[in-house]
Amino acid sequence: MTRDFNLLWIGQSTSAVGSAMTSVALPLVAILTLHAGPALVALLTAATWLPWLLIGLPAGVWVDRWPRRRTLLIADLASAAVLTVIPVAAWTGVLTMPMLVAAALLAGAAGVFTSVAFNAFLPHLVGAADLMEGNAKLQTSSSIALVAGPGVGGLLAQAAGPVSGILIDAVTFLVSAACLLRLRPAPEPRPVPGDRPGMPGQIAAGLRFIWQGRLLQAMLVVATVTNFAMLGLTALRVVFLVRAEGVAPGTAGIVIGVGSVGAILGATVATRASRRFGSARTYLLASIATAPFVLLLPLGGPGWRLALFAAGSFVTLAGATLAGVMTVTFRGTFVPAHLLGRVTAASRIFVFGSVPLGAATAGFLASTLGLRAAMWTLAAVYVAAPLPLLATEARTRRDFPALTP
Repeated sequence: MTRDFNLLWIGQSTSAVGSAMTSVALPLVAILTLHAGPALVALLTAATWLPWLLIGLPAGVWVDRWPRRRTLLIADLASAAVLTVIPVAAWTGVLTMPMLVAAALLAGAAGVFTSVAFNAFLPHLVGAADLMEGNAKLQTSSSIALVAGPGVGGLLAQAAGPVSGILIDAVTFLVSAACLLRLRPAPEPRPVPGDRPGMPGQIAAGLRFIWQGRLLQAMLVVATVTNFAMLGLTALRVVFLVRAEGVAPGTAGIVIGVGSVGAILGATVATRASRRFGSARTYLLASIATAPFVLLLPLGGPGWRLALFAAGSFVTLAGATLAGVMTVTFRGTFVPAHLLGRVTAASRIFVFGSVPLGAATAGFLASTLGLRAAMWTLAAVYVAAPLPLLATEARTRRDFPALTP
């Protein structure tokens, strides 16, 4: 890979670790510093994801209009500034819960631009031939961050206070910004003349591209439903193991951590699997063949049954990550550059919008059916979700189609 990609990889990987730390540190600030209750902590989590629903589609248009590297740089600097305010306010005794929620909203909004611009910028930076390898390396780093970051954030909160992790996250955004400044990419493509003017028309162009592409459309539906079910299972897994099955909290954390390593494996083997079996076949197998292992989760419990829970999580996350790398790479090579920001934003609104819905549905099912029945229901949805892919062209193709120059 090129020097520019390596710089981008370093910056994004550093920022990913910081963001994973903040995912633990931010609720801890609310709980330990502001003595917030469960409802306010849940509001804080929702505030982080709400910007996707508020500005996701317009952000896609803006990313397609603006230079994407500059957009990434501004988003990094804005995130660093917003996050720095939290520890400063805490140390001076002026931090309040509304300030924390506002910071979560602003950081979440910056994250929308980072996510959309990054996925639109990477194909330009590395080219179609290296896009699979680039996505796989970035996903590997992201998976490692998700495994290690929360633990580091928890230890820092215990040793130096919860705001310390947030301050470190702010520094990681500055590292990412410094790496972006050192890039020397080729000039980015300008908007195509004749692209529909006005915000509504440009949003419609991105949505129309997804709607007219049956394979993109099917993959988006599958990703949305599987994410809905997986986030529901994720919301219940700790309370299921600890409260329903009597597993010690420390043991439950280890079991969940072992399962999360599957995401690292999925990202690591993505490039080799795609070369050997083809991107479409790898996506189809990863989506359908690994899904039934999620049924091992509701079988989990004390003793040897913890191995079932860990194995189910490991294989399911490996398959989901592998399918995710194939999806992002396909989108990067198939969608025209001038539409990539809008198509990415539209896709992520559906996928990320399923996060609060999946968690809320899991809570409703658990309260009405019981924890284990709720786990079985969500697991069944996850297994069934990718089956419609068998009716698409993914069933007969070795590789996904690419954009014709």
